[in-house]
Amino acid sequence: SVENNGKILIATVEGDTHDIGKNIVASTLRAAGFQVIDLGREVPVNHIIETAEKYNVDIIATSALLTTTLIEQKKLETMLRDLGLREKYTTMIGGAPCTPRWKNRIGADIYSEDAIEAVKSAKKALDEKKKK
Repeated sequence: SVENNGKILIATVEGDTHDIGKNIVASTLRAAGFQVIDLGREVPVNHIIETAEKYNVDIIATSALLTTTLIEQKKLETMLRDLGLREKYTTMIGGAPCTPRWKNRIGADIYSEDAIEAVKSAKKALDEKKKK
């Protein structure tokens, strides 16, 4: 049996149909012992938040592969803050146009360049959260 390292919601943001990278990340997270709720592609921010609340996830991970859809990741961060939920979730972003600078600019917690880094970063973030 695989240990349960935490619960992660993953989605490709609204307006973006690219999901191969997200699927690889989701599979790698599952193999590492995370429970993954995969919402698929073109997912509106409000649905991401509603599902995160419904399943009480630890991490919300979003993928954006188009520069035009990056704004949806920023919209997620803003909406979480506006709803008073930002401190409840660790947020992870990824996708070709994403960078550490973008992560810092929008206020996300984790930027992952690939699936292996996503697993390492998720484990580290949840370990730190447990220590608090």
